[in-house]
Amino acid sequence: MGWTSMQEWSKASTVAGALVLSASIAWAAFGPKEAPPAPAWGLSQADRATIVAAATQQLVTLNTMDPAHVFEGLDAWERVTTAGERDRLREARSVTHARFLRERVTLSAARVTTVLPMSSGSGRYGPDDTDRTDDNGWAYLKAVVRLTSTKPGGRPVELLRRYDVNMVLTPHGWRVSGLSDTPGGLDFLVTYSTTDGPPSRESLMIKDVREMLTDLARGKGRDALTGAAAGDFDRIWRRAAAHPGHFKAEEAEAVGTAIIRQDAGSAQLLSYVNLGLMEPVKEGGMSGFSPSEGGKLALKVTVVPDGPHWKITRLQDA
Repeated sequence: MGWTSMQEWSKASTVAGALVLSASIAWAAFGPKEAPPAPAWGLSQADRATIVAAATQQLVTLNTMDPAHVFEGLDAWERVTTAGERDRLREARSVTHARFLRERVTLSAARVTTVLPMSSGSGRYGPDDTDRTDDNGWAYLKAVVRLTSTKPGGRPVELLRRYDVNMVLTPHGWRVSGLSDTPGGLDFLVTYSTTDGPPSRESLMIKDVREMLTDLARGKGRDALTGAAAGDFDRIWRRAAAHPGHFKAEEAEAVGTAIIRQDAGSAQLLSYVNLGLMEPVKEGGMSGFSPSEGGKLALKVTVVPDGPHWKITRLQDA
């Protein structure tokens, strides 16, 4: 895995630059603004703990709904948001209210299982940050939320949400200003530079891990697993295979990876993987296939150096 030479990197960087630009345009149009470059965490560690705690509480609120109290639930959603996210909730309020009343879906047992602070700073988010009046601070995080969805007369269904979270400091404390689930198809950070010389160790590691996980999701590359990782992989795959549907290997891929921690001997990364599991769906007299909830993964991936590349030693739910 990875670039095998600086010549290979040099050739690839031209293509990569175009891909990154294309992805950045799409992300700017449909998701939160991209996090600024290093230094990634510009606020204090005390602020970091406060932001993580606020994000955790607010994400639980935003993934909870009692169909008997939809109006109150929507009010709660608006109270924990601000700026663009609150505006979007308000614009969609009547549609959301009608949908919950019609479908009577209960969202419950939400728990935030992983929060990864990515970047933060004081002042505005960047030169394009003109959609809020305060300038006290901002933060950008990754978060994994697991919850239960239940329809009347139906069995509870476990849902996975893989969020990009933008937070800003308001007079009432930290609030969610942007929230985007990650169904797949968009990178959640630029993993190497095309202008500042060769790629870093971190960016090459991220690229290697994404390639290894994509191969595994497509039924290849098992030699990348060592130690307990082989058993971890088999357990995760069996769990996904228990869901109805069929696998489409060409749809399987790791759709984003970020570093949780690293040292000289090992590293742990957060990775979102889609297994390409498609399930039958029916709606409005029509039938077809849609990506299955069971094929979405959020994993903590532990790796160790293996010469110039890496081996996976653990795969755990994030």
